[in-house]
Amino acid sequence: MILVNLEGASARRPDRPLFEDLSLTVSTGDRLGVVGRNGCGKSTLLRALAGVEGPEEGTVRRGRDVRVGFLAQRPVLPPGDVRSAVGDHWEAAAILERMGMGGLTGADVATLSGGQAKRVALARVLVDEVDLLVLDEPTNHLDLDAIAWLEDRLARFRGGLVVVTHDRHVLDRVTTRVLELDRGRGYLHDGGYSAYLAAAAERAEREATAESVRRNLASAELAWLRRGAPARTRKPKARIAAATAIVEGRGPAKDRPGELDLAGGGEWSGTPRLGDKVVQLHGVGHRFGASPSLFEGLDLDLGPGDRLGLVGPNGSGKSTLLDIVASRLTPSAGMVETGPTVRLGYYDQTGRDLDPAQRVRDAVAGPQRQPNWMQARLMERFWFDTDAQWAPVGTLSGGEQRRLQLLLVLAGLPNVLLLDEPSNDLDLDTLRALEDHLDAWP
Repeated sequence: MILVNLEGASARRPDRPLFEDLSLTVSTGDRLGVVGRNGCGKSTLLRALAGVEGPEEGTVRRGRDVRVGFLAQRPVLPPGDVRSAVGDHWEAAAILERMGMGGLTGADVATLSGGQAKRVALARVLVDEVDLLVLDEPTNHLDLDAIAWLEDRLARFRGGLVVVTHDRHVLDRVTTRVLELDRGRGYLHDGGYSAYLAAAAERAEREATAESVRRNLASAELAWLRRGAPARTRKPKARIAAATAIVEGRGPAKDRPGELDLAGGGEWSGTPRLGDKVVQLHGVGHRFGASPSLFEGLDLDLGPGDRLGLVGPNGSGKSTLLDIVASRLTPSAGMVETGPTVRLGYYDQTGRDLDPAQRVRDAVAGPQRQPNWMQARLMERFWFDTDAQWAPVGTLSGGEQRRLQLLLVLAGLPNVLLLDEPSNDLDLDTLRALEDHLDAWP
């Protein structure tokens, strides 16, 4: 059964198209992953498929009585407590427990963090019987056990599935087709994530070959013109016109100017030297109000060159511990000592320091009014072109905001990095660049 049909759909930003003339059909049993660079229109497309908002052009038709479950990238929950948002029955309680929210069923949704609200929204979607699931970054803020459980549940789901995720393992496990959004066009690949990678590489090679041929022709025609082309005869006039068309023509537009340069092209070489003492925790514990302690009696000596991973179920206090290490939060018990040479960069999971009304260039410039030449180059290297630099932070996609947050953290030349869920919302290219950077850091 056809669940949703998209015909000739288009959506734009002021400076560029997101997608144009896109047609797509999702039927029962289809398992479609949507991939593409941050800001390419994935969330916009999902909102159109879910019926939340229509495309600027084109039509969206849903099958009769088709029930749609939609998880937005930034969901909004109805007022009330968690239990009333998800449901007061055994399956709702079981799913909330899997999401790490079993102990917060009586909490007011207005008091939840962004990650907690996302998990409640996911539980709210999964508990309903629907024909079509449309999920935007469902694995964000989930621990490893919850992600494995979600993969199994989606693999057993018999309806239609459309999912945006930058988790390569989830894409490989639960999708059988991949829609790639690239420079305003959509490319549909049968066979899942591996087929998408192979087809994307083949297309890039074809484009590079075509551009090489065009450049060679242009060089040959320019050389002919410079030798002094005879005038006022039909054949040379035609050839001059052809040469002009070749020289003035353009190859396929690049989606991004070069690779993401997390090392700053050598301009960030001024990272201060780190001394022997970095961060020490002595008997640290924390609780919020009258709630049970998240952790107690924690001793830790983080030294230069150490690489520490924090694991644990949702709600066990991982982000709280990072807040304590970063001196954002005073522990309920114990003491934190930070070395005198430490310059700390904190990439938190919500981007809480970003002002949605502030323009990108102003966020990068800081207290000074205009970005200096180095800051302007950094914005370009992080794929914020001239138009994007003037955009308010609140208009950026979730992935673009995370990339801006990463720029601001690394531009501070930290010698200690705290990363809380660094893979959330970042596209696959940015994730690869971040992984490579961390391998070689500091």
